[in-house]
Amino acid sequence: MLGVVASTVEFLLVVAFALAAILLKTLDGRGFLASVGVGLAIIFGGGPAWFVIVAVFFALGVTFTLYKYGYKRELGSAQEKGGARNWPNILANGGVASCAALVNLAHPSLYAALFFLGATSTAAADTVATELGLLSHGKPRLITHLRTVVSPGTSGGVTRLGGVGMLFASAVIGFMALALGVGPSGAQVAVICVVGGLVGASFDSLLGATLQRKGYCSICMKPTEALRHCGEPTRATGGVPFIENNMVNLVASAAGGLAALAVFAALGV
Repeated sequence: MLGVVASTVEFLLVVAFALAAILLKTLDGRGFLASVGVGLAIIFGGGPAWFVIVAVFFALGVTFTLYKYGYKRELGSAQEKGGARNWPNILANGGVASCAALVNLAHPSLYAALFFLGATSTAAADTVATELGLLSHGKPRLITHLRTVVSPGTSGGVTRLGGVGMLFASAVIGFMALALGVGPSGAQVAVICVVGGLVGASFDSLLGATLQRKGYCSICMKPTEALRHCGEPTRATGGVPFIENNMVNLVASAAGGLAALAVFAALGV
């Protein structure tokens, strides 16, 4: 009986969080459904502590997306729909974490928790780095050739401010994991999250510079990684056509999960 009550409370918690995001206009309709699916997988597979960590990541992403949103819109690099997340974005950033939670549901293990933390740290680090990087006073430089200056919003472009954001976001996830007791005991979990996040987010930038589809908006005449911009489809200018930003985010978060496992093994915790 207690188990049924607990499961019901967890279900209502996930739905309430997604509804709050809808009311705050940080999710669209289909994003709501995807968010509930990801949230349920995480809370049932990992427990409330895992869900809180993902909720903190979501709050970080929304906060930094909306910060100086008008300026980013002038650059032509702001998230569309006022920054509201859609279902591909939710699955791209939370899909790997939810899979780790489902694995943990079937076979509870520390390795599933580590993979979850690495994937979530990567998603947080990449999101915050992207949003802060757009506010950098210095021009972004291509991660594969740091002497090459690129326009803000160019896939694979990195800035010092973005690097600070990357470190900050992954450290926040590490602190939450330490405070909530997710992953290995002790401060090592924070190190694992930070390194996993930095590796995963850097891999995201590397994929962005090399394989990700490059686009150009014929309306505002600015480069963009979105398939649609200013309400119109963007024109492909390079990269692999079917490798778009959401796919890159998904692969990078998996890389961050693997990096977290590698750091754990290296530390011999």
